[in-house]
Amino acid sequence: MKLLAIQAAGDLAGQHWQVRGTIKPLPSYADQNFLIRSSDGDFVLKLANAGWSHADLDLENQAMMLLARSEPGYAWPRVQTAVDGRHILSVDIDGERRQLRLLSYVPGRTYADAVAGLPRAQRSALQASLGRAVACMNRGLAALHHPAAQRAQEWNLLNLPALLDEVVHIGDAPLREMVGRHATAFCAALPSLAGRLPLCVLHNDANDLNVIVGEQAEVTAVIDFGDMCTGFRLAELAIACTYAMQHEEDPVECAQHILRGYLSQGELLPAERESLHAFIVARLCHSILMATRALRQQPDNPHILVSQDGVRALLRKLDSVPAGELLMAATEIPSE
Repeated sequence: MKLLAIQAAGDLAGQHWQVRGTIKPLPSYADQNFLIRSSDGDFVLKLANAGWSHADLDLENQAMMLLARSEPGYAWPRVQTAVDGRHILSVDIDGERRQLRLLSYVPGRTYADAVAGLPRAQRSALQASLGRAVACMNRGLAALHHPAAQRAQEWNLLNLPALLDEVVHIGDAPLREMVGRHATAFCAALPSLAGRLPLCVLHNDANDLNVIVGEQAEVTAVIDFGDMCTGFRLAELAIACTYAMQHEEDPVECAQHILRGYLSQGELLPAERESLHAFIVARLCHSILMATRALRQQPDNPHILVSQDGVRALLRKLDSVPAGELLMAATEIPSE
């Protein structure tokens, strides 16, 4: 992939959006992102990887624009319209056609940074605010209909059966048995779940680095819409729980606070509540199997397993937790 120079990025932002200021690169997994600090505010210029289609990026932008209208209390990234009225531009980078967008920069700390060192009462309040934000995101995206939302997405829990062949490659025998048991059970239940649980368009990646926390230790936004897909509505809540729980000595209580926050803003069917434990465990298995596959493909890459310690530790804890414990506190946990 050809890289865009910092000066050239600044020139493009000025030419197409009339945004000028100091500019610096931001870390990104697959794209090129630049932070622009200007007198009119802070923005992120996003040069998409050549593998992203226009439809993929339009799905993300439509989701952010819908949330900005329907859930304005949150600081979702705001899509910026260029001077010609478009919100996705096709530009030539050294002979390669690439797609360019400008979004507002969302200030704050990631959930992973913000939760560290908080006293118990504030942690509980932060967890509840995470649940509220996820419920509002589910509610806002419920009205989104976009053909690209039907795309295959490897992190969609509906695709977990495609990873079952990786179970045999897990080196740790007890972990292999645990993942195999839970993943196989979830996959066997998928036809029944698909008939009973609602599906909708999902953000699908409310992890502890994509959830943004403001100065009052409350979730203010969720960023990075690159993993969007159509899947189980419950998956949005399960994913948020999966990452937040890894920061806690008592992960069950954490999930209970998140669930309580969710239910203060959104609804879950009884079958969804009963399935929450299974969905969290399935997401953990999904993560382990994805990492197992990646390690087989890149055996010399030491970074693949960096985030796996927390995932595996949480799965071991939840393996001995009765599923009903996650539901006990939606109404029973006293306010902090």
